[in-house]
Amino acid sequence: MKYAYTVKSAIKHALSGFKSPYMVMFETTLMCNMFCEYCIFGEEGKFNDLQSRATRERIFQRIDEFCEMGIFALSFSGGEPLLNRNTVDYIAYASGKGMWTSMPSNGLLIRKYADGVARLDMLEVSIDSLNPSRFAKRRGVDGLAKIIENLDYVLTKRKPFTTQVNAAVNLENLDDLPELAEFCRQRNLVLHPEAVHNVMRGGDLLPDAELHGEEIDRVERSLHQLRVAFPKNVRFYAHYYTFYRNGGFGPGFPCRHPSKLVSMKPDGSIHLPCAFKTLYSSQAPLRDIFASEEARGLIAQEETLWDFCKGCKIGCPYEVSAFANDPLLAVKSALNFLRVA
Repeated sequence: MKYAYTVKSAIKHALSGFKSPYMVMFETTLMCNMFCEYCIFGEEGKFNDLQSRATRERIFQRIDEFCEMGIFALSFSGGEPLLNRNTVDYIAYASGKGMWTSMPSNGLLIRKYADGVARLDMLEVSIDSLNPSRFAKRRGVDGLAKIIENLDYVLTKRKPFTTQVNAAVNLENLDDLPELAEFCRQRNLVLHPEAVHNVMRGGDLLPDAELHGEEIDRVERSLHQLRVAFPKNVRFYAHYYTFYRNGGFGPGFPCRHPSKLVSMKPDGSIHLPCAFKTLYSSQAPLRDIFASEEARGLIAQEETLWDFCKGCKIGCPYEVSAFANDPLLAVKSALNFLRVA
């Protein structure tokens, strides 16, 4: 089913001149049960979408629309996506259609929903450090032991190298990464270290948590050394640090979120230009949205830099933009993903 869907998706994209979106970021909820010091979702009570979440049938309808357009991948995001108890049903439905599915999670609920998350093509669990006190400081919850216990249980249901540990990296936890890489080696996990970046939501910014100057160089050198030591386990996009060092999105490297990465909110609405700032939203069918004058107008502006984009270095928009901006970079990124280069 998945291979057949992938072929159909590729054909649809070719027929569209590769102008249609190929990935969806579905924020199943904006609520979170962690309070990470560098994440805006850590502001307790700021986001509550219990009353506005779409019905299961509505999301199934949206997934049908994604498939009809040939969208390849669906990422279940948040907040903590498993705080929406229907998320595992959405995973099953999308997987059954043949879509490539992924989900970042803090790991606190993955054992409860183990059979559901077992269907993901890539499960991503956020662990910055195996030092319990440092983990608790960074994440706002003393939950490392529980997360590792949950992860080990879920791994009995998953294939090797289909589970990824996401580590947000700054100088505070940089020296913890070799231990974390060894943890991943022992369990056949992928370690994806990514430099901490400021996260904007609706125009609001957290206090600056990013790396600057020599800090960027030091982190990048350490990650290259780590990948040499753990070639099967450590993967990251090497160009990302050039992008980071150059100040993020700009005219030389525009964000392609509006045209390539569909943002869907918990109520099933589609938002443009991105998941982090809304200038247009609609509950209309996806194909109608992308054919609308409003959406086409916003997409036409993606090569320029909106004021709220300045300095943005968020990973998901970077990934889709790297593929769209530079075919050679797309090949290099794919090799990074496969842990070949």
